[in-house]
Amino acid sequence: MISGFRFQVSSFRQKLWLLPLAWLWFVLINDLRVEWTVNPQYGYGWAVPFLCVFLIWQKFQTPGTSGQWSVVSSRKMEACAPAGGKFQVSGFRFQLFVLALCALLYAPTRLVEEANPDWRLVSWALAIEVVGLTLICVRLALGAQRLAQLVFPVCFFLVAVPWPTGIETPLIQGLTRLDTIITTELLGWIGIPAIPHGNVIEVATGMVGIDEACSGIRSFQATLMISLFLGEFYSLGAWHRALCVSAGFALSVLFNLARMSLLVWVAARKGINAIATWHDPAGVTVLVACFFSLWGMGVWLQSAKRKAQSAKGGAQSAERKAKIEPSTFNFQLSTLRKVGLALGIWIVISEAGIEAWYRSHEARQPAAIQWTVSWPTNNATFKEMEIAPVTRQLLRYSDGRLAEWQEGGLGWQAVFLHWKTGAISLRLAEEHTPQTCLPTAGHDFVGGDEIQYLTVHDLKMPFRFYQITDTPQPTFLAYCLWDDRASTRSFESAPITRASRLLPVLAGQRASSKRTIQIAVTGANDLVSAQAALRAELQQLVVVKPDDIQN
Repeated sequence: MISGFRFQVSSFRQKLWLLPLAWLWFVLINDLRVEWTVNPQYGYGWAVPFLCVFLIWQKFQTPGTSGQWSVVSSRKMEACAPAGGKFQVSGFRFQLFVLALCALLYAPTRLVEEANPDWRLVSWALAIEVVGLTLICVRLALGAQRLAQLVFPVCFFLVAVPWPTGIETPLIQGLTRLDTIITTELLGWIGIPAIPHGNVIEVATGMVGIDEACSGIRSFQATLMISLFLGEFYSLGAWHRALCVSAGFALSVLFNLARMSLLVWVAARKGINAIATWHDPAGVTVLVACFFSLWGMGVWLQSAKRKAQSAKGGAQSAERKAKIEPSTFNFQLSTLRKVGLALGIWIVISEAGIEAWYRSHEARQPAAIQWTVSWPTNNATFKEMEIAPVTRQLLRYSDGRLAEWQEGGLGWQAVFLHWKTGAISLRLAEEHTPQTCLPTAGHDFVGGDEIQYLTVHDLKMPFRFYQITDTPQPTFLAYCLWDDRASTRSFESAPITRASRLLPVLAGQRASSKRTIQIAVTGANDLVSAQAALRAELQQLVVVKPDDIQN
């Protein structure tokens, strides 16, 4: 009984090196989870970690390799090293160099990530470092043969990392325009007049917007993940895997065109409002059809591979090789203990140093000043509306509300958005202002150049004012961007660059919560009248906790 307990303790000690890796994977998945949750384009990311685990489990079930462990100490391995030991020592040193490099890069990557949780280049850097550390540990623990088997299952996780914006945006725009043009041509063949206007198709009943969810990019990325998984699951060769990926892209485009054509046909025949009834069922049908088509492709390619192996006798050769040369796990126990201990200590030092860096600077920053909106629900004309899903997907805010009402002979419409601290999309609060959104929506406007401060409950709130000039009656728009911990209450519409992302890191400023309020006023004769009415309305609309107001 005592010997059994000692064996369990010894076995637990041998696996302590897994704890630093477990923490690294937790940090990586935590960095990506918000994108997987708020962006439907990457919703498939939640399935990728489980698929990676399944592929790893599958590799451990291969014939002739299961359950064969050979615990060898570093000294014993050196004593048994063959004449070519110098090459092995050189390779071992290179592995330690790569491991040390990835570990050292982890600290600055996490430092930048704290201030820029939405920077996709940082997510890629973190993912590559974690994958690299994992592969090196696998090499040290299980040997070169097992590493060769596990390279793809571990690297497969990279398909869940959001693409860099410089690659994704042109691809989205290109696929959207291509799908719009082809859909318009297809509708013309079946006798439905349609005219493309950028990302919008005009039919007799109105305008049908082809948003990003229908552009093919989401289905393309999902089918890329599925085709890569099937290629590894069925152990296909390189050419067969390339064929599977190409088929996945073709199927995603084909099925997406069928879906778009159906939705535009429904809009032309039954009206624009009928699209809502058909949108989700059509999307699910396309996804299922694409998946089963790819699955059938994978089965067919596996069958073709087996026939080719049978004709060449490759299957028997592979079987003999598996029996003659079974895989073993060269568990370098002492080396792994040292590596695991050093990696764990470095992670603790890095995380503590990063937290100390930001906290020391945050202690000198002003306390957070928070406010919210109290809607005039007792007003008989008050109506709260749902924000469009496309807007939610684009801005990725934490909380948002939209409402409209009539008061004082004026029409009011207000949008309140809040990005919580640490939200992946805090930068979007600064980037998407009326100056960028109004032209996108097709509106002409004037103003927005100067900041005016309106005093609301002892708070000086910065506003920009705009006048929309292409509406039937004058419409005035007021926009406020508020940073809860800012030392000065102002905002500028500056482009997001790599240099601008590094400035808050150097200043020790983590992404603090932000909130915006955008109020449209109709019925006012001029801008001066609209501003006066807005000042009075804000006194009722904005609510601030007294303890949060700083002098």
